[in-house]
Amino acid sequence: MLLRILLADDHALVRQGLRRILETHPGLQVVAEASSGVEAVDLAHSHGLDLALLDVGMKGLNGLEALTQLRRSFPRLAVVMLSMHADERYVLRAVREGANGYVLKDCVEEELITAILEVRRGRRFFSPEVDRFLRLRRPEDGVEDRYERLTDRERHIYQLLAEGNSNKEIAYQLSLSPHTVETHRARIMEKMGLRSATELVLSAVRRGIVS
Repeated sequence: MLLRILLADDHALVRQGLRRILETHPGLQVVAEASSGVEAVDLAHSHGLDLALLDVGMKGLNGLEALTQLRRSFPRLAVVMLSMHADERYVLRAVREGANGYVLKDCVEEELITAILEVRRGRRFFSPEVDRFLRLRRPEDGVEDRYERLTDRERHIYQLLAEGNSNKEIAYQLSLSPHTVETHRARIMEKMGLRSATELVLSAVRRGIVS
């Protein structure tokens, strides 16, 4: 039985390489490709998928936010995250949001295939470096992250603002009015205790949402 896969990465060459790796293995079929988190979520609603392979660092709506939305709409969909680094912020968020796997992009082809097959069997898979980090990690100290107070819409706008988009540009991208975007912006600033656009960008950089 074929495993129907969605690939989401904002680099076309990366998607081509991933497709080549996956489709050389019997039983794996790439049925859709997305260049952004928004597109990945949209495609999941129009394709019968078994697994989504999401790049963490996509612009507009990153892979972690796409994971959150996919998990809510498709609780049984298997999701494997791809990242350049075993960054603590990314890994912990992915695990918290229910990712089935987390694979580093510099892995060998066999590791990626192993991850897909393990997840297909209902297990979880993490690249060795990520797995070591999770095993050694101590319990969290319970300090609240203000970012968790934001709604999905606010998180999306927060990322777009941090990427340098104006209220007008965001309004156009999300089919909202500039006034609505400004209202969301004000709520984001209040919830996160930010006082300026510079602080907003710096907070997004610290969280790894933008670089």
